[in-house]
Amino acid sequence: MVNCCEKPQFNKDYAEMNKTESGERKKPFFANELWFREDEKNLLQNKLITASVRVGDRTAETVDPKNGYKEGRFIRIKIQKEDKEFDLWQTSAVVYAAEKKTLGEIEPKDLAGTPLKTKTKTELVEKLKRLYGKEFTDDEIVTIVRFEYEDNLKETNDLIRTKALTFAREPKENPENLDFPSFTIPLVEHDYPAKTPIMWNAAYREFHIDAGNIMLVGDPKQCGHILNTLRKDPKYRGGGAGVGFKDEVIPFLDEVEPLAKEIGAVNFVLKNPDGKFRGFNTDGMGYAQGLEEVFKKKGGQLFGKKAVILGAGGAGNAVAFALAEKGMRIVILNRSSEKAKNLANKINNYFNKQDAGELVRFGGEDHIATEVKDADVIINVSTKGSAGELEKYSALAPASLPANAENIQKNLQLAAQTLSTIPRSVVISDIVLGKEPTPLLQTAKDAGFETLDGIPMVINQGVEAFWLLYGKELQTKNITKEQVAEIMKRAASS
Repeated sequence: MVNCCEKPQFNKDYAEMNKTESGERKKPFFANELWFREDEKNLLQNKLITASVRVGDRTAETVDPKNGYKEGRFIRIKIQKEDKEFDLWQTSAVVYAAEKKTLGEIEPKDLAGTPLKTKTKTELVEKLKRLYGKEFTDDEIVTIVRFEYEDNLKETNDLIRTKALTFAREPKENPENLDFPSFTIPLVEHDYPAKTPIMWNAAYREFHIDAGNIMLVGDPKQCGHILNTLRKDPKYRGGGAGVGFKDEVIPFLDEVEPLAKEIGAVNFVLKNPDGKFRGFNTDGMGYAQGLEEVFKKKGGQLFGKKAVILGAGGAGNAVAFALAEKGMRIVILNRSSEKAKNLANKINNYFNKQDAGELVRFGGEDHIATEVKDADVIINVSTKGSAGELEKYSALAPASLPANAENIQKNLQLAAQTLSTIPRSVVISDIVLGKEPTPLLQTAKDAGFETLDGIPMVINQGVEAFWLLYGKELQTKNITKEQVAEIMKRAASS
């Protein structure tokens, strides 16, 4: 470790784990800690140190085995004593900048916030020489790591300023600021053209609620830190737990509704007036309502119909629970059959399903071709077809990685073979939303199947969530849930 006052640190275990078989470095791990010396403890406790100079390339893109510092990532500030043990005192901070420079490029302003007394390059070089016992030239690479103490984060704008959260760019009409008297915030793992901002903001305008809905992108693994700051912000009223956040938020909530707890996923967080967070899941209900409409148009109902659900986790859990509650015969198929088994058992236990004809069944992806032949609806809730490395894969067949042309072609060929065996009366659905239809939906449409995307689910779950937060207020104005649904539906289709 080196903060211009420290001894070098090398994490051998991480370095070895992060190599390919050929010995090449894979994508880097990110540093989780920043160490300082014992004589700097008082400065840290008084928050007078806000930067550290590290020898070498320690940016997020580094291949240095000591790992890099990623902007927006929370870390632990620790003190290493002379005996190499760590002081009991430590604190949390978020890295908001990691800038690589040569020593020759260092200026006094670059050293602001460091433990250096004179904030000069001369002092920096002298300390590095003492620590390493060697000369340093102007060509030597260093990284200036800047951080903010978590205790200093008081409002949502602080999370944006420190890059722990960023504005989503792809959703239509997503605000680029938080300049509202109050707001709701859907949190998502990656940017995508979500409908939530345009739906909620249309409802705010229509019903004269002086608030905004702003979708923000962040790391779900940091949601404890994120929620800690949102809890302090009086303007934050709650918001969605979107892609990646649905299960990660649960340990940090004060209360979770029973069904959401059983599902193991939350899609909406409500902030009570006392500051406590309550978690709800309206995803499953929203999807079931949309599927019911499709079957009603066909002159049928959901009860007794067979649904093959491809995937287990996140929103998929909510969908499975909701359809089981509607009396559908459920088969859950997942890459990990153990995960499918666990979900099936949870549903069977929750609804006390005991008869063989009622039991939710499960299996691996090798059962897809068999199970879909007599299905009434096939639903993809997996990440196949979503943004990322699985974007070009169809959910109707297993996916092999890496996502190269050969593996993708193999997946699409197997999916096409399976699709050719499915009766055209089957509804094919995919809850994944993107700029274009997923491979599953596109091929199904081309083959003449009736399809259902994730938009009805988004609209319906959004209405339920909106009503949880504003229902009492709207009822005093004689505004109904149906009116909210109409506004959100119109906005989502615009």
